Amino acid sequence: MLRDYTQRVSNALEQPIEFEPGAADYPVLPPRRERRLETVELREGLIDVLRLRHCDLLPLIAERNSNLGRVMTPSQTLQYELRFLPAVQTCEQQLQDRINAEPELQPLLQRVREIRQHKEQQLPRVIWNGIYTSPEMEQQFSRSATTLPLQAPGIANQAQQLLDPFSVISRLATTEASWPDSAFILGLEQHYEQLYRTEIGSQWLRSVQLLSYTMNQVADGIEDRLARRPICFNQQPNNRATIIQNVFRSFYAQEFQPYLARVDQFGQRWRRLHAELQGPLPVPESTAHYFRHLFDTDWPGGLTQQFYLAQQRHTDAWQQLLQHCGLMPGSETGAPDAE
Repeated sequence: MLRDYTQRVSNALEQPIEFEPGAADYPVLPPRRERRLETVELREGLIDVLRLRHCDLLPLIAERNSNLGRVMTPSQTLQYELRFLPAVQTCEQQLQDRINAEPELQPLLQRVREIRQHKEQQLPRVIWNGIYTSPEMEQQFSRSATTLPLQAPGIANQAQQLLDPFSVISRLATTEASWPDSAFILGLEQHYEQLYRTEIGSQWLRSVQLLSYTMNQVADGIEDRLARRPICFNQQPNNRATIIQNVFRSFYAQEFQPYLARVDQFGQRWRRLHAELQGPLPVPESTAHYFRHLFDTDWPGGLTQQFYLAQQRHTDAWQQLLQHCGLMPGSETGAPDAE
């Protein structure tokens, strides 16, 4: 569609416009080792572990120390920690309830309290690692994806459904967040699977890049053509103006602009959801810089800023062209507004 649109404008203007967008040129997601935040693991001594049988924590501890537990994926590690922390909190409360009748439990209570405090301190880092070092999330920032489809009704809502469960998790890094029920935590892998089965994030990146390229190329073509020699004398439409108007109505207004609007709508939702996800979490500096380049509309030279600058330049070029031939709204043969 973008190639055809560019060619139609080129033919209408009798002005060569190149369309060779090449490979994706936006930044590569920083390597996982740069995105991963260091966490401090607890290593219980044998006696301490055995004493935790008072709280039925031994199965959870054994699960983490098993062969499979030592090679957990980021999503599995996150799920485990979200199960372990409530169990420790319950253990602390149970010991507190028994301490008057069994004062010998005081050292164990103190140890459990330390474990709970440690887990709470580490939780924001654990959540960040569980979400943003996972292969499922990495896929959303690949540079090898195709574009968003031309027809994708409800795709912005799909983005919301994909990331909402992870926003529930990220809010746990704040003290006022309510803890999700066990069914939600146990079903966390299903949300990772849904994320794995789509590439809409990386498709949006590719769409933004190609749209920006196309809009700048078309704007170049219009500007160069108007600078070369007049198309319409004294703003009076002629046969060439009729061809330009037809291209505007049939290809700009009916094909290009609706797709541009859908990509923009999706991007606004996608960027906001990631801002909500990352808001409560510690973000490594290299990764923060990467996301600012992609998402921040004020980041100099950033992907989104260049996208909006290209939109404005493209719109201005079309308005200048239509005005040149007396085709702007208000004229006898006026075309729709170039917005």
